[in-house]
Amino acid sequence: MPNNHKTSKPNVRKRGDTYTWYAYVTDGNGKRRQISKGGYRTIADAEHGRIVHLISIGRHDYVNPDRITLAEFLLDEWLPARKLDLQSSTWRSYEQKLRLHVIPHIGGIALQELSPVDLNNLYAQLLDTTTLPPATSRRHPSDTIERMMQLHDAGHTAAAIADTLRAEGHETATDLTRHAVAGTIRRQKNNRREAVSTKRVLSSRTVAMVHGILSKALGDAHRWNRTYRNPAQAATVPKTGQPYRIARDTWTATQLRDFLTWLDDNRYRYPWSFLATSGARRGEVLGLKWTDIDLDEATAAMFNQVTTDHDHKAIFKERHKTGAGHLIHLDPATVDLLRRWRQIQNSEKQLLGDAYRDDDFVFCHEDGRHYHPERFSREFLRKQQQYNDANPDTPLPRLTIHGLRHTWATIALKQKVHLKVVSERLNHSTTDITARVYSHVTRPIAQEAADLVGGLILGGQES
Repeated sequence: MPNNHKTSKPNVRKRGDTYTWYAYVTDGNGKRRQISKGGYRTIADAEHGRIVHLISIGRHDYVNPDRITLAEFLLDEWLPARKLDLQSSTWRSYEQKLRLHVIPHIGGIALQELSPVDLNNLYAQLLDTTTLPPATSRRHPSDTIERMMQLHDAGHTAAAIADTLRAEGHETATDLTRHAVAGTIRRQKNNRREAVSTKRVLSSRTVAMVHGILSKALGDAHRWNRTYRNPAQAATVPKTGQPYRIARDTWTATQLRDFLTWLDDNRYRYPWSFLATSGARRGEVLGLKWTDIDLDEATAAMFNQVTTDHDHKAIFKERHKTGAGHLIHLDPATVDLLRRWRQIQNSEKQLLGDAYRDDDFVFCHEDGRHYHPERFSREFLRKQQQYNDANPDTPLPRLTIHGLRHTWATIALKQKVHLKVVSERLNHSTTDITARVYSHVTRPIAQEAADLVGGLILGGQES
Protein backbone atom coordinates (compact mmCIF):
# COMPACT_ATOMS: atom_id res chain seq x y z
CA MET A 1 0.00 0.00 0.00
CA PRO A 2 1.18 3.51 -0.72
CA ASN A 3 2.33 5.52 2.28
CA ASN A 4 -0.04 8.53 2.58
CA HIS A 5 1.81 10.02 5.54
CA LYS A 6 4.36 12.77 4.81
CA THR A 7 7.80 11.97 6.05
CA SER A 8 8.71 14.70 8.56
CA LYS A 9 12.04 16.48 8.35
CA PRO A 10 14.55 15.95 11.13
CA ASN A 11 14.09 18.35 14.01
CA VAL A 12 17.73 19.48 13.83
CA ARG A 13 20.04 19.79 10.85
CA LYS A 14 23.66 20.75 10.47
CA ARG A 15 24.25 23.71 8.21
CA GLY A 16 27.90 24.48 7.75
CA ASP A 17 29.56 24.59 11.14
CA THR A 18 26.36 25.23 13.13
CA TYR A 19 23.01 23.53 13.77
CA THR A 20 19.48 24.69 12.96
CA TRP A 21 16.24 23.46 14.49
CA TYR A 22 12.87 23.24 12.72
CA ALA A 23 9.31 23.25 14.02
CA TYR A 24 5.79 23.99 12.83
CA VAL A 25 3.35 26.65 14.01
CA THR A 26 -0.20 27.59 13.04
CA ASP A 27 -0.58 31.26 12.08
CA GLY A 28 -3.58 33.52 12.64
CA ASN A 29 -5.26 32.23 9.46
CA GLY A 30 -5.08 28.61 10.58
CA LYS A 31 -2.31 27.72 8.14
CA ARG A 32 0.52 25.48 9.25
CA ARG A 33 3.98 26.76 8.43
CA GLN A 34 7.54 25.90 9.27
CA ILE A 35 9.78 28.01 11.49
CA SER A 36 13.48 27.57 12.17
CA LYS A 37 16.40 29.12 13.97
CA GLY A 38 20.08 28.45 13.42
CA GLY A 39 23.48 29.38 14.71
CA TYR A 40 23.76 26.76 17.48
CA ARG A 41 27.16 25.24 18.19
CA THR A 42 25.92 21.74 19.09
CA ILE A 43 22.94 19.48 18.44
CA ALA A 44 22.07 19.66 22.15
CA ASP A 45 21.97 23.49 22.04
CA ALA A 46 19.74 23.43 18.98
CA GLU A 47 17.37 20.89 20.51
CA HIS A 48 17.18 22.94 23.71
CA GLY A 49 16.34 26.04 21.68
CA ARG A 50 13.62 24.14 19.82
CA ILE A 51 12.04 22.94 23.07
CA VAL A 52 12.09 26.45 24.56
CA HIS A 53 10.28 27.77 21.48
CA LEU A 54 7.71 24.99 21.55
CA ILE A 55 7.00 25.76 25.21
CA SER A 56 6.57 29.45 24.39
CA ILE A 57 4.13 28.51 21.63
CA GLY A 58 2.13 26.47 24.12
CA ARG A 59 2.04 29.43 26.52
CA HIS A 60 0.95 31.73 23.67
CA ASP A 61 3.98 33.98 24.16
CA TYR A 62 5.83 32.78 21.08
CA VAL A 63 7.87 35.47 19.32
CA ASN A 64 8.05 35.02 15.58
CA PRO A 65 11.65 35.44 14.37
CA ASP A 66 11.72 38.74 12.49
CA ARG A 67 14.40 40.96 10.95
CA ILE A 68 12.48 44.19 11.58
CA THR A 69 14.89 46.90 12.72
CA LEU A 70 14.52 49.07 15.79
CA ALA A 71 13.90 52.10 13.55
CA GLU A 72 11.12 50.30 11.63
CA PHE A 73 9.43 49.24 14.85
CA LEU A 74 9.63 52.70 16.44
CA LEU A 75 8.53 54.69 13.38
CA ASP A 76 6.04 52.31 11.77
CA GLU A 77 4.49 50.56 14.77
CA TRP A 78 5.17 52.10 18.16
CA LEU A 79 4.86 55.85 17.54
CA PRO A 80 1.63 55.52 15.47
CA ALA A 81 0.12 53.32 18.19
CA ARG A 82 1.04 55.74 21.00
CA LYS A 83 -0.70 58.64 19.26
CA LEU A 84 -3.91 57.25 20.72
CA ASP A 85 -3.00 57.68 24.39
CA LEU A 86 -0.33 60.38 24.61
CA GLN A 87 -0.70 64.14 24.82
CA SER A 88 0.24 65.77 21.51
CA SER A 89 3.20 67.60 23.05
CA THR A 90 4.43 64.40 24.75
CA TRP A 91 4.16 62.42 21.54
CA ARG A 92 6.13 65.09 19.63
CA SER A 93 8.81 65.03 22.32
CA TYR A 94 9.08 61.23 22.05
CA GLU A 95 9.29 61.36 18.27
CA GLN A 96 11.92 64.10 18.30
CA LYS A 97 14.19 62.36 20.78
CA LEU A 98 13.94 59.03 18.97
CA ARG A 99 14.68 60.58 15.57
CA LEU A 100 17.56 62.70 16.80
CA HIS A 101 19.24 60.57 19.45
CA VAL A 102 18.30 56.92 18.87
CA ILE A 103 17.59 56.06 15.24
CA PRO A 104 20.79 57.61 13.78
CA HIS A 105 22.89 55.52 16.17
CA ILE A 106 21.17 52.13 16.69
CA GLY A 107 18.11 52.28 14.43
CA GLY A 108 19.62 49.74 12.03
CA ILE A 109 19.96 46.99 14.65
CA ALA A 110 17.38 44.21 14.39
CA LEU A 111 14.77 44.66 17.13
CA GLN A 112 15.14 41.09 18.39
CA GLU A 113 18.95 41.38 18.49
CA LEU A 114 19.06 44.64 20.45
CA SER A 115 20.95 44.09 23.68
CA PRO A 116 21.50 46.01 26.95
CA VAL A 117 25.10 46.54 25.81
CA ASP A 118 23.84 48.30 22.67
CA LEU A 119 21.81 50.64 24.87
CA ASN A 120 24.70 51.27 27.26
CA ASN A 121 26.93 52.15 24.30
CA LEU A 122 24.25 54.51 22.99
CA TYR A 123 23.97 56.33 26.32
CA ALA A 124 27.75 56.66 26.57
CA GLN A 125 27.88 58.10 23.05
CA LEU A 126 25.08 60.58 23.75
CA LEU A 127 26.78 61.75 26.94
CA ASP A 128 29.95 62.28 24.93
CA THR A 129 28.80 63.83 21.66
CA THR A 130 25.76 63.65 19.44
CA THR A 131 25.16 64.81 15.91
CA LEU A 132 22.88 67.80 15.56
CA PRO A 133 19.71 67.29 13.52
CA PRO A 134 19.64 68.43 9.88
CA ALA A 135 17.88 71.63 8.94
CA THR A 136 14.12 71.12 9.07
CA SER A 137 10.98 73.22 8.96
CA ARG A 138 7.94 72.80 11.16
CA ARG A 139 5.40 73.28 8.40
CA HIS A 140 6.97 73.93 4.98
CA PRO A 141 8.13 71.29 2.47
CA SER A 142 11.74 71.27 1.34
CA ASP A 143 11.03 72.85 -2.06
CA THR A 144 9.32 75.82 -0.39
CA ILE A 145 12.25 76.25 2.00
CA GLU A 146 14.71 76.07 -0.89
CA ARG A 147 12.78 78.69 -2.88
CA MET A 148 12.50 80.90 0.20
CA MET A 149 16.26 80.84 0.74
CA GLN A 150 16.92 81.50 -2.96
CA LEU A 151 14.80 84.65 -2.82
CA HIS A 152 16.44 85.71 0.45
CA ASP A 153 19.95 85.22 -0.96
CA ALA A 154 18.88 87.30 -3.97
CA GLY A 155 18.09 90.22 -1.65
CA HIS A 156 14.29 90.03 -1.45
CA THR A 157 12.57 91.20 1.72
CA ALA A 158 10.50 88.85 3.88
CA ALA A 159 7.26 90.51 2.70
CA ALA A 160 8.29 90.17 -0.96
CA ILE A 161 9.19 86.52 -0.43
CA ALA A 162 5.77 85.81 1.12
CA ASP A 163 4.04 87.49 -1.85
CA THR A 164 6.15 85.54 -4.35
CA LEU A 165 5.50 82.17 -2.70
CA ARG A 166 1.77 82.84 -2.62
CA ALA A 167 1.80 83.87 -6.28
CA GLU A 168 3.72 80.74 -7.23
CA GLY A 169 1.12 78.60 -5.49
CA HIS A 170 3.29 76.85 -2.93
CA GLU A 171 1.30 74.38 -0.85
CA THR A 172 1.71 75.99 2.58
CA ALA A 173 1.98 79.62 1.47
CA THR A 174 -1.73 80.50 1.47
CA ASP A 175 -1.63 82.39 4.78
CA LEU A 176 2.13 82.98 4.88
CA THR A 177 3.13 86.23 6.61
CA ARG A 178 6.38 88.17 6.49
CA HIS A 179 6.98 87.31 10.15
CA ALA A 180 6.70 83.59 9.39
CA VAL A 181 9.09 83.96 6.46
CA ALA A 182 11.60 85.87 8.59
CA GLY A 183 11.42 83.24 11.33
CA THR A 184 11.93 80.36 8.90
CA ILE A 185 14.90 82.08 7.27
CA ARG A 186 16.42 82.78 10.67
CA ARG A 187 16.16 79.11 11.65
CA GLN A 188 17.66 77.99 8.36
CA LYS A 189 20.61 80.37 8.76
CA ASN A 190 21.16 79.12 12.32
CA ASN A 191 21.23 75.57 11.00
CA ARG A 192 23.82 76.60 8.43
CA ARG A 193 26.05 78.00 11.16
CA GLU A 194 25.56 74.94 13.36
CA ALA A 195 26.61 72.70 10.47
CA VAL A 196 30.16 74.04 10.87
CA SER A 197 30.33 72.46 14.34
CA THR A 198 28.00 69.46 14.40
CA LYS A 199 28.85 68.07 17.82
CA ARG A 200 27.39 68.91 21.21
CA VAL A 201 27.08 67.18 24.55
CA LEU A 202 23.71 66.06 25.91
CA SER A 203 22.88 66.40 29.59
CA SER A 204 22.53 63.28 31.70
CA ARG A 205 18.89 64.19 32.31
CA THR A 206 18.15 64.23 28.56
CA VAL A 207 19.88 60.87 28.12
CA ALA A 208 17.86 59.49 31.03
CA MET A 209 14.71 60.70 29.25
CA VAL A 210 15.83 58.88 26.09
CA HIS A 211 16.24 55.72 28.20
CA GLY A 212 12.75 56.17 29.62
CA ILE A 213 11.22 56.45 26.14
CA LEU A 214 13.13 53.42 24.90
CA SER A 215 12.08 51.46 27.98
CA LYS A 216 8.41 52.17 27.21
CA ALA A 217 8.82 51.29 23.53
CA LEU A 218 10.72 48.07 24.14
CA GLY A 219 8.32 47.12 26.93
CA ASP A 220 5.46 47.41 24.44
CA ALA A 221 7.47 45.39 21.89
CA HIS A 222 7.76 42.61 24.48
CA ARG A 223 4.06 42.75 25.37
CA TRP A 224 3.15 42.65 21.68
CA ASN A 225 5.31 39.54 21.16
CA ARG A 226 7.64 41.41 18.81
CA THR A 227 10.73 40.64 20.87
CA TYR A 228 11.84 38.15 23.50
CA ARG A 229 12.49 40.65 26.28
CA ASN A 230 12.89 44.31 27.12
CA PRO A 231 16.65 44.94 27.00
CA ALA A 232 16.21 48.38 28.57
CA GLN A 233 15.42 46.68 31.89
CA ALA A 234 18.99 45.39 32.06
CA ALA A 235 20.64 48.56 30.70
CA THR A 236 22.44 51.03 32.96
CA VAL A 237 20.35 54.16 33.43
CA PRO A 238 22.44 57.38 33.34
CA LYS A 239 22.49 59.14 36.68
CA THR A 240 21.02 62.62 36.74
CA GLY A 241 22.53 65.12 39.09
CA GLN A 242 19.45 67.36 39.09
CA PRO A 243 16.02 65.76 38.56
CA TYR A 244 14.35 69.11 37.90
CA ARG A 245 15.61 71.98 35.80
CA ILE A 246 16.54 74.97 37.92
CA ALA A 247 14.60 78.06 36.90
CA ARG A 248 17.02 80.91 36.30
CA ASP A 249 15.49 82.77 33.34
CA THR A 250 13.61 85.52 35.17
CA TRP A 251 13.22 89.29 35.20
CA THR A 252 13.06 91.58 38.20
CA ALA A 253 9.76 93.16 39.11
CA THR A 254 11.09 96.49 37.81
CA GLN A 255 12.14 95.02 34.46
CA LEU A 256 8.77 93.32 34.05
CA ARG A 257 6.85 96.47 34.96
CA ASP A 258 8.93 98.58 32.54
CA PHE A 259 8.31 96.13 29.69
CA LEU A 260 4.55 95.91 30.28
CA THR A 261 4.28 99.70 30.58
CA TRP A 262 6.20 100.13 27.31
CA LEU A 263 3.65 97.89 25.55
CA ASP A 264 0.99 100.51 26.32
CA ASP A 265 -2.31 99.39 24.72
CA ASN A 266 -0.86 96.59 22.59
CA ARG A 267 -3.35 93.72 22.84
CA TYR A 268 -0.64 91.31 23.95
CA ARG A 269 -0.06 93.41 27.07
CA TYR A 270 -3.19 91.94 28.64
CA PRO A 271 -2.44 88.20 28.37
CA TRP A 272 1.25 88.76 29.18
CA SER A 273 0.31 90.79 32.25
CA PHE A 274 -2.06 88.02 33.34
CA LEU A 275 0.71 85.46 32.88
CA ALA A 276 3.06 87.60 34.93
CA THR A 277 0.67 88.13 37.86
CA SER A 278 -0.92 84.67 37.91
CA GLY A 279 2.10 82.36 37.57
CA ALA A 280 -0.02 80.25 35.22
CA ARG A 281 1.13 78.22 32.24
CA ARG A 282 0.84 79.52 28.69
CA GLY A 283 -1.63 76.87 27.57
CA GLU A 284 -4.06 77.34 30.45
CA VAL A 285 -4.08 81.13 30.04
CA LEU A 286 -4.81 80.81 26.30
CA GLY A 287 -7.60 78.36 27.15
CA LEU A 288 -9.13 80.62 29.82
CA LYS A 289 -12.77 81.60 29.23
CA TRP A 290 -14.80 84.39 30.77
CA THR A 291 -17.09 81.82 32.41
CA ASP A 292 -14.01 80.66 34.36
CA ILE A 293 -13.43 84.12 35.86
CA ASP A 294 -15.34 85.77 38.72
CA LEU A 295 -14.24 89.41 38.77
CA ASP A 296 -16.34 90.21 41.84
CA GLU A 297 -14.72 87.40 43.83
CA ALA A 298 -11.35 88.01 42.14
CA THR A 299 -10.80 84.37 41.18
CA ALA A 300 -9.94 82.43 38.02
CA ALA A 301 -10.53 78.70 37.55
CA MET A 302 -7.85 77.20 35.32
CA PHE A 303 -9.56 74.24 33.66
CA ASN A 304 -8.78 74.28 29.94
CA GLN A 305 -5.79 74.76 27.70
CA VAL A 306 -4.84 75.61 24.14
CA THR A 307 -2.04 73.44 22.86
CA THR A 308 -0.81 72.07 19.52
CA ASP A 309 -1.36 68.73 17.84
CA HIS A 310 1.13 66.51 16.03
CA ASP A 311 1.14 68.86 13.03
CA HIS A 312 1.66 71.99 15.17
CA LYS A 313 -1.94 73.13 14.68
CA ALA A 314 -3.52 74.94 17.63
CA ILE A 315 -6.26 72.98 19.40
CA PHE A 316 -8.49 73.67 22.41
CA LYS A 317 -8.65 70.98 25.10
CA GLU A 318 -11.25 71.02 27.83
CA ARG A 319 -9.03 69.85 30.65
CA HIS A 320 -5.92 71.00 32.45
CA LYS A 321 -2.46 69.49 32.03
CA THR A 322 -2.67 67.64 35.35
CA GLY A 323 -6.18 66.36 34.63
CA ALA A 324 -7.99 68.73 37.00
CA GLY A 325 -8.29 72.47 37.22
CA HIS A 326 -7.24 74.71 40.06
CA LEU A 327 -8.48 78.01 41.43
CA ILE A 328 -6.23 81.06 41.74
CA HIS A 329 -6.90 84.36 43.47
CA LEU A 330 -6.40 87.60 41.55
CA ASP A 331 -4.96 90.86 42.84
CA PRO A 332 -6.92 94.14 42.43
CA ALA A 333 -4.63 95.45 39.67
CA THR A 334 -5.15 92.29 37.60
CA VAL A 335 -8.92 92.49 38.12
CA ASP A 336 -8.89 96.11 36.88
CA LEU A 337 -6.79 95.06 33.88
CA LEU A 338 -9.30 92.32 33.02
CA ARG A 339 -12.21 94.75 33.26
CA ARG A 340 -10.46 97.13 30.83
CA TRP A 341 -9.67 94.28 28.49
CA ARG A 342 -13.28 93.10 28.50
CA GLN A 343 -14.41 96.53 27.40
CA ILE A 344 -11.94 96.47 24.52
CA GLN A 345 -13.05 92.98 23.53
CA ASN A 346 -16.74 93.96 23.62
CA SER A 347 -15.96 96.86 21.27
CA GLU A 348 -14.31 94.43 18.86
CA LYS A 349 -17.37 92.17 18.98
CA GLN A 350 -19.69 95.06 18.12
CA LEU A 351 -17.41 96.20 15.31
CA LEU A 352 -17.20 92.77 13.64
CA GLY A 353 -20.76 91.64 14.37
CA ASP A 354 -21.49 88.21 12.88
CA ALA A 355 -17.88 87.94 11.70
CA TYR A 356 -16.73 87.65 15.32
CA ARG A 357 -16.24 84.06 16.48
CA ASP A 358 -17.49 84.19 20.04
CA ASP A 359 -16.03 81.14 21.82
CA ASP A 360 -15.82 83.07 25.10
CA PHE A 361 -12.00 83.13 25.17
CA VAL A 362 -10.57 85.80 27.45
CA PHE A 363 -7.43 86.31 25.35
CA CYS A 364 -7.77 85.88 21.62
CA HIS A 365 -7.40 87.53 18.21
CA GLU A 366 -9.54 90.47 17.13
CA ASP A 367 -12.04 88.10 15.49
CA GLY A 368 -12.33 85.81 18.54
CA ARG A 369 -10.05 82.99 17.36
CA HIS A 370 -7.75 81.61 20.04
CA TYR A 371 -4.05 82.31 19.76
CA HIS A 372 -1.60 79.77 18.36
CA PRO A 373 0.66 78.93 21.34
CA GLU A 374 3.91 78.90 19.39
CA ARG A 375 3.21 82.17 17.56
CA PHE A 376 2.09 83.68 20.86
CA SER A 377 5.50 82.81 22.33
CA ARG A 378 7.42 84.07 19.31
CA GLU A 379 5.59 87.39 19.50
CA PHE A 380 6.77 87.75 23.10
CA LEU A 381 10.39 87.37 22.00
CA ARG A 382 9.83 89.75 19.09
CA LYS A 383 8.47 92.46 21.39
CA GLN A 384 11.46 92.01 23.70
CA GLN A 385 13.77 92.74 20.78
CA GLN A 386 11.75 95.84 19.87
CA TYR A 387 11.96 97.00 23.48
CA ASN A 388 15.72 96.53 23.53
CA ASP A 389 16.07 98.42 20.25
CA ALA A 390 14.12 101.29 21.79
CA ASN A 391 16.06 101.12 25.09
CA PRO A 392 19.68 100.29 24.17
CA ASP A 393 21.01 101.57 27.52
CA THR A 394 18.80 99.27 29.59
CA PRO A 395 18.19 96.13 27.51
CA LEU A 396 16.28 93.20 28.92
CA PRO A 397 17.86 89.72 29.15
CA ARG A 398 16.19 87.21 26.87
CA LEU A 399 13.15 85.62 28.53
CA THR A 400 10.85 82.90 27.20
CA ILE A 401 7.12 83.13 27.78
CA HIS A 402 7.48 80.40 30.42
CA GLY A 403 9.95 82.70 32.16
CA LEU A 404 7.00 84.86 33.25
CA ARG A 405 5.84 81.93 35.39
CA HIS A 406 9.33 81.56 36.85
CA THR A 407 9.45 85.31 37.45
CA TRP A 408 6.24 85.24 39.48
CA ALA A 409 7.49 82.37 41.64
CA THR A 410 10.92 83.93 42.17
CA ILE A 411 9.46 87.30 43.20
CA ALA A 412 6.96 85.62 45.54
CA LEU A 413 9.62 83.50 47.26
CA LYS A 414 11.96 86.46 47.67
CA GLN A 415 9.09 88.34 49.31
CA LYS A 416 8.86 85.46 51.85
CA VAL A 417 5.59 84.04 50.50
CA HIS A 418 5.29 80.57 52.03
CA LEU A 419 6.60 77.75 49.83
CA LYS A 420 3.31 75.83 50.08
CA VAL A 421 1.36 78.87 48.85
CA VAL A 422 3.70 79.26 45.87
CA SER A 423 3.50 75.53 45.13
CA GLU A 424 -0.30 75.56 45.16
CA ARG A 425 -0.37 78.65 42.95
CA LEU A 426 1.90 76.93 40.41
CA ASN A 427 -0.22 73.76 40.72
CA HIS A 428 2.81 71.62 41.50
CA SER A 429 2.00 68.16 42.83
CA THR A 430 4.36 68.59 45.79
CA THR A 431 6.30 71.38 47.48
CA ASP A 432 9.44 69.31 46.86
CA ILE A 433 9.17 70.06 43.13
CA THR A 434 8.85 73.78 43.85
CA ALA A 435 11.81 73.73 46.20
CA ARG A 436 14.01 71.94 43.66
CA VAL A 437 13.07 74.11 40.69
CA TYR A 438 13.56 77.32 42.68
CA SER A 439 16.45 76.15 44.82
CA HIS A 440 18.46 79.26 43.86
CA VAL A 441 15.81 81.25 45.79
CA THR A 442 14.90 78.86 48.58
CA ARG A 443 18.49 78.10 49.64
CA PRO A 444 19.31 81.70 50.65
CA ILE A 445 15.98 81.86 52.50
CA ALA A 446 16.80 78.62 54.30
CA GLN A 447 20.25 79.95 55.18
CA GLU A 448 18.72 83.15 56.52
CA ALA A 449 16.38 81.11 58.72
CA ALA A 450 19.29 78.99 59.96
CA ASP A 451 21.32 82.11 60.81
CA LEU A 452 18.38 83.69 62.62
CA VAL A 453 17.50 80.69 64.79
CA GLY A 454 21.13 79.75 65.40
CA GLY A 455 21.86 83.30 66.48
CA LEU A 456 19.02 83.25 68.96
CA ILE A 457 20.11 79.93 70.49
CA LEU A 458 23.89 80.13 70.44
CA GLY A 459 24.77 83.68 69.58
CA GLY A 460 23.27 85.44 72.54
CA GLN A 461 20.67 87.32 70.50
CA GLU A 462 17.45 88.25 72.25
CA SER A 463 14.22 86.71 70.92
